[in-house]
Amino acid sequence: MTARLLLVILCLTSGLGFAQAMEMSARPTAVEMMRMPPPCVARYKAGRGSPEWNTYREQIGSNFNDFHHYCNALNWVNRYWGAQSAKERGYALQRAMDNFNYMVNTEKPDFALRAELYSNRGEVFKLMGKLGEAAKDFNHALSINPRLLKPYLQIADMHVAGKSTARALEAVTEGLRQLPDSKALQRRYLELGGKKPFPEPTLTQASELVTPQAAAVTQVPETVVEPGPDHAAPSVSEPTKATEPHPVIGPPNNPYCRFCPPE
Repeated sequence: MTARLLLVILCLTSGLGFAQAMEMSARPTAVEMMRMPPPCVARYKAGRGSPEWNTYREQIGSNFNDFHHYCNALNWVNRYWGAQSAKERGYALQRAMDNFNYMVNTEKPDFALRAELYSNRGEVFKLMGKLGEAAKDFNHALSINPRLLKPYLQIADMHVAGKSTARALEAVTEGLRQLPDSKALQRRYLELGGKKPFPEPTLTQASELVTPQAAAVTQVPETVVEPGPDHAAPSVSEPTKATEPHPVIGPPNNPYCRFCPPE
């Protein structure tokens, strides 16, 4: 057991509380580090300018200098799923949001994981109950990379929660046109009432949709956790707004959300 993990346990058992204990250990513990994707481990452990550092910086782009914020955000989402109380979950979500917002606000044009960044932040918005903001981020992620799986499933889930099965099926259908071999989308399509044969795929090739840097770092997942039960997220303070506008892709009354749930 590492000294850092011992410190967290001591803080919890001494009554300092989850938030204070986690504040002292914003960096992933040794156990948590085992769940981090390789670029995150390199960002935490590789020396600046080392061969490993340079390799991932070339793949991910100049934002690799700030990449620990992205990794911290993923880790706070992990902590959300493992939290035991509404207060703990709210704190973990806000810290995840703070770190994702930092990455959005410092985003460089060569950042290879731009689509994953917005998809992951959209998930945090969704867990906070801010479905409009979540839908904007999911749609923005798809505008960057239409072959990203998770946003289609998240958008469909929001429509199902809003009692709009038809719009959920529309989102999954579009996902299958981009990702025809996805078992998750095929299963969801049938669950939502879709009929075989599955939708015809688009003719656009994946290589035309993903930047070379993104293709080089496909081992970096959007999140590093298996989906857990959806806890009721407590109210949290309003996060910092992103500075980059989203593309206009929807109807006049809601131009930013192609698949947005009803207000």
